[in-house]
Amino acid sequence: MQLEKIQVHTFRNIERADLTFGAGFNYLYGQNGAGKTALLEAIYTLSRGRSFRSGSADSLISRGVSDEFVLRGETTGVVAQTLALAKSIKGDTRIKVDGEATARVSDLARLLPTQILLPNAADLVFDAPGLRRSYMDWGLFHVEPSYLDASRNYRRVLQQRNAWLKSIQPEEVEQDPWRAQLIEWGCAIGRFQSSYLQQLVPHFLSVLSQLAPTLTVEVDYYWGGVESVNLAAKKWSESAPRDVKFGITHRGPHRADLILKSGGYAASETLSRGQAKAVVSALVLAQALLQVEISKQTCIILIDDFGAELDADHWSSFLRVLQELECQVIATSTEPPNQHPAWPEDVKCDVFHVKQGR
Repeated sequence: MQLEKIQVHTFRNIERADLTFGAGFNYLYGQNGAGKTALLEAIYTLSRGRSFRSGSADSLISRGVSDEFVLRGETTGVVAQTLALAKSIKGDTRIKVDGEATARVSDLARLLPTQILLPNAADLVFDAPGLRRSYMDWGLFHVEPSYLDASRNYRRVLQQRNAWLKSIQPEEVEQDPWRAQLIEWGCAIGRFQSSYLQQLVPHFLSVLSQLAPTLTVEVDYYWGGVESVNLAAKKWSESAPRDVKFGITHRGPHRADLILKSGGYAASETLSRGQAKAVVSALVLAQALLQVEISKQTCIILIDDFGAELDADHWSSFLRVLQELECQVIATSTEPPNQHPAWPEDVKCDVFHVKQGR
C-alpha cells in the first residue's frame, strides 16, 4: 500500500498543498516551523482520524482562514482507493471512501496503514504501558480481522462494569453481572496479544541485530490476569473489593503490557534514549515485516526529524531494512539529504522543499 497523492486544505499552517509522492523514500526538508511536521500530521490524521499531537479539531484548522480542514488521499496497491476526511470547528466529521460516505474511522486505518517515528519515539520504552498497548492494538488490527470486534466488545463491557461499580454497595459485588463477559472477551484479547508477540519477536530481534548489534533486549508479555478463564475468575474475585472501593476494574487486558528488558533489568532503567529509539525503530519495522508476512500488505512509514537521537550507522542500517521491506517512507529534516550525515549516497529519494507552509 502506498500513498500516491495527498491534498491538504487549511490544516495547521498549510493553507493548500497538493503533492505526488514517490513509491520509495520521500524526503521533506525545510526550516523549523515551515510545515514539515504539519504535513506528516495531515497524513497521519487521514489514516487514523486523529492527530498524533492534538485531540482537538479546532487546533488543527488554519486559524482565521477556514472553519474546517479537508484532507484527500489517493492510494495505490492491489486496488486504488480515494480517501477523504474533513473536520470542522463545530466538531463535525465527514469521511468518504471512493466518494461514498462512511462513519467508520477504521475504514481509513485499514486502507491507509501508517506507522510513525517521532523525535520522542523512545517514550514507548520509558512511558506508561498505555503506549505499548496501543502499539500492540495497531499491529493486531492490521493482521487479525476479529481483533477489532473483540476489543470493542471488551471496552464496552468494561465501561458498563466500571459505571456499575460506582453505583453499588460493597456487598453487592458478588452479583456482578459483567464478570462472565469480561472474562470471555478479556481472555480472547490476551490470547490474540500473546500470539501476536510470539510471531513478532523473531522479526524484532533480527532487525535490532542490524540496527544495534551490541544491544540485547528480551521481550515478554504481561497478561493482566487473563492467562486462562479459571485464573481470570480467581483474579477478578480477589480484586472485587478493591474494584468497588475505587470504582474501576483492576484486572484484564486493559492492564496488559509489552515487557522490555535488557540484561535482566527493565529497559526503561538501563537504556539510553538513543538505544531506546533503536529498540522502538526495530519494533516498528518488525510490525511492518509481520504485516507483509501475514496480510501481504506494506505500511507507510512516517519519520519526523530524520536522524534524531540515532547515530549515522544506526540510521544507515535502518534505511537498508526499509529498502528490503519496500515500504514507502515519508520523512522530514531541516537539512537536504545530500547534507545529512546519516544519508547513504546510493539511496535515492524524492525531495520536497517546504517553506512557509508551501
